Amino acid sequence: MGGAGAPIRARPAPPSDAKRSPTTDAAARDTPRSLGRVPALDGLRGIAVLAVVVYHFAPGFAPGGFLGVDLFFVLSGFLITSLLVREWRANRRVSLPAFWGRRARRLLPALFLVLAAVGAYALLLSNRVDTQHVGVDGVFSLLYIANWHFILSGQSYIQQFVHQAPSPLRHMWSLAIEEQFYLFWPIIVVVVGKLAARTVRPRRAQRRFRRCLVALCVVLGAASFLRMIALYHPGADPSRVYYGTDTHAFVILIGATLGALTAGAPTVARRFRSILIGVGGAGMLVILVAMGRLTTSSSWLFEGGYGLITLTMAVVLAAATQPGVNPLARLLRVRPLVGLGLISYGVYLWHWPVYLWVTVSNTGLDGPALFLVRVIVTLAAALASYFLLELPIRRGGLKRLGNLHTIVPGAGVTAVAALLVVPALALPSVQAPPTTTRLTPGAAGITASYAASARCDGGPAPTPIEPGHRLLVQLEGNSIAGEIKPCLTTILHRRAATVEGVNPPGFLLCHAIPAIEAQARATRPTAAILFAFVAYDPRCGQPWHWPVDTLVAYWKLLGIHVYLVPSVPFVPGAPQFKALSAGPVQESEYYLLLARRDPAQVTELDAGTFLRDTTGQYDWRMPCLPRGEPGCDAQHTVGVRWVDGFHYCTDPGFAAHGCEGVQNQAGERRAAAAVAAGLLPSVTALHLGSR
Repeated sequence: MGGAGAPIRARPAPPSDAKRSPTTDAAARDTPRSLGRVPALDGLRGIAVLAVVVYHFAPGFAPGGFLGVDLFFVLSGFLITSLLVREWRANRRVSLPAFWGRRARRLLPALFLVLAAVGAYALLLSNRVDTQHVGVDGVFSLLYIANWHFILSGQSYIQQFVHQAPSPLRHMWSLAIEEQFYLFWPIIVVVVGKLAARTVRPRRAQRRFRRCLVALCVVLGAASFLRMIALYHPGADPSRVYYGTDTHAFVILIGATLGALTAGAPTVARRFRSILIGVGGAGMLVILVAMGRLTTSSSWLFEGGYGLITLTMAVVLAAATQPGVNPLARLLRVRPLVGLGLISYGVYLWHWPVYLWVTVSNTGLDGPALFLVRVIVTLAAALASYFLLELPIRRGGLKRLGNLHTIVPGAGVTAVAALLVVPALALPSVQAPPTTTRLTPGAAGITASYAASARCDGGPAPTPIEPGHRLLVQLEGNSIAGEIKPCLTTILHRRAATVEGVNPPGFLLCHAIPAIEAQARATRPTAAILFAFVAYDPRCGQPWHWPVDTLVAYWKLLGIHVYLVPSVPFVPGAPQFKALSAGPVQESEYYLLLARRDPAQVTELDAGTFLRDTTGQYDWRMPCLPRGEPGCDAQHTVGVRWVDGFHYCTDPGFAAHGCEGVQNQAGERRAAAAVAAGLLPSVTALHLGSR
C-alpha cells in the first residue's frame, strides 16, 4: 500500500580519491551502505497484496490472507522511519512539508481516481440509500479516518456478508491507519531529534536520537499491543481491535523499530548472515502457512499471536535485505512478484470494488472463471492507474500544465469531494421495506396457526419438555440465527430448556467449526440447531455443504440429535433475489437428503412456516395476530421481512445496531415460533422414546 512503495535513496558515494584497500572494496561490495530500491521488498509487497486479494476473491484458499495488510504495515513502518532517520542524520532536520508533499503525490492521485469511480458507480447504478452510504464512507476516506468511522457505524471488514451490501470503500480502514502514521510520526521523529540535539557533540546527538527513537517505538508498540489484548473479548466482534489505530499501531511500530535501528540498512555481520537468512526463510514459511490456515475467528491472534506473527514479518524483512548469497531474496526477486509489488497500491485500491461489482449475477460466471475475470479487471485498473496517472504525477507531470498545474488538481479534488459530499448530505440514509402486500385470502389461516403455536409473546400455556430435567439446546448460525435467538430462547426457557451457541460475529461456518465442536464437547447439549445462510457462500470452498457435513458428523458422534434449518427463501423482487435466491432451495434439498439418510439423528425444520401465505409465496407483510400486535397497520398487516427480502427485522437501521423495537420484530417472532413448532414435539418424542 502507500508507504510500502517508497524507495530509499542511496547515500552519496565517497570521493573518488579516497584511499581504499582490496579488503575495503570487497566489504563495500558485500555490505551496501544503503538499501536503494530492494527488489526483494517489492516481492514482499507482492506477497502481501496477493494474500489480501485471494482472501477476498477465494477465501477458502487463504482464510488468513488478511495478514497481508499487516505485512504492508511492517514494510511501511520500516521504510518511512528509515527515510526520516536518514534525513535527520544527513541534515539534522526533517522537512515536514517536503515529506508530506511526497506522500501526497504518491497516495492521493490513485485514491481520488478510485473514489471518483466508486462515487460515480453508486450514483448511476445503486439505490439512493446505498449511494448515501458510499458518500459518507467516501468523505471519511478522504479525511483518512475511515477506520474510526467503520468502528462507530458498526461496519465489519471481517464480516463480508452483512445485512446490507458491503461498502466498496471498506478496505480504506488500513489506508487510514497508514495515513495517520504518515501525519503524526514525522512530527514525533522531529521532536525526538530536537531533544537529542541538545547535546553538544553531533555524534553523541545522533546516537541518542536513534536510541530514543527505538525506545519510543518499543514503548508505544507495547502499549498498543497490550491494548489489543485488553479490548479483545473472545466471541465478540473483533472489528474494534482490528480497525483501531490504537490497537493496530504496534504492527507499524515493529517495522518502525527496525527502521530506527538500522536506518534502512539492516545488514548484520557476515558470520551471522546465513543464520538470519535461514531464520527468515523459516519465518516466510510460517507466514504463508498462517495465511493459509488462520481465520478471523482464531482468538489467539488477538490474545498475543499477532505480536509473534508481526515480529516474524520483521525478521523476514531483515533477512530479505541481506547482501551476498541470499536464497530468500532470490525467491522474492521473482519478476512477477516484484512487478505485483510495484503496483500493489493500485491493486489494493481496486480489488475490493471490483469484487463487489464483478459478481455471479452480472457475469454469469462462478468459481475459477469468476476469479480470473476479477483478477484481470483488477490488474487492468491498477496498471492503468500506475502508468497513466501515478507515475506521471510522481515524475513531475503536473508541471507540464504550466499555470494550470495547481488549478487542475484543485478542480479534480473539488469534483471528487462534491461527488461524495452531495449524496452524503442530500440522500436518505435508511430504507424501509415495502408497505404493500399481495397476500392471498388464505394467509389469515397461517396467522391463526401462528397464534395457536408456542410464541415468545404468548401462545398455549408452556409445559416442560421433560419434567424434572433442564435440557440444553445448541443454536449455531449467522445473522438469521442471531435474529431468532432471543425469541427462541424465551420459548425454550419457559419449557425448561436453555439455549447456548458460539455464533461469532462475521460467522463463517468453516471457520467456526472448531469453536462449535469445543462447546459441544464441553457441554454435551440435548439437541443442536444449525441455521445459517451457507449455500450462497463460496468462501469455504466447494462443495458448499462440506462444513455442514463436518459439523453434523461431529454432533452425531457425540450422540446429539441434529436439527438443520434451511434459510427462508427471499421475497420475490427483493434486491438480492436474482443473485442469491437459489441458496435456500439448495439448503432445503440437501438438508432433506441428510434427514432421510439418518432420521434417527437428523431432522429438518422449516423456519418459514408462518412467513408465507397458503400458496407458498413469501411477501413483505403478513396478517396480524387476531388481537393485534406491535407494528400492526391500518390494514391489519405487519412487516415480517427486512429491505433485502431475506432477514426478518423491519427496523430500517437494523444493519448498524441490531433490531430495536418490538414493532420491528414480528418477522423474528414468527421465524422463531416456526422453528419451535418443529423442535418441541421432536425433542419431546426423542426423550419419551429414550426412557
